[in-house]
Amino acid sequence: MPTVHMNKPKVEKRKQISVKSIADVEDVVAMKKTFNRHLHFTLVKDRNVATIRDYYYALAHSVRDSLVSRWIRTQQHQYAVNPK
Repeated sequence: MPTVHMNKPKVEKRKQISVKSIADVEDVVAMKKTFNRHLHFTLVKDRNVATIRDYYYALAHSVRDSLVSRWIRTQQHQYAVNPK
């Protein structure tokens, strides 16, 4: 029984973290610029020769950039706060 009470806060935290709580792209224009940058400079393609797969990879790189940026900010915050 004590483990049930100890796990309750963890379960509550998991409920708070959901896809709904992930913020929308802050700036659509910035995401478009990042997409185009990856299409041109990472994949070395332009819209005349890019395939569906190239668009997919450019989008994947753009999303990765956004996630990595947030991940690094979280790590920096955790390092500064030092919760342990």
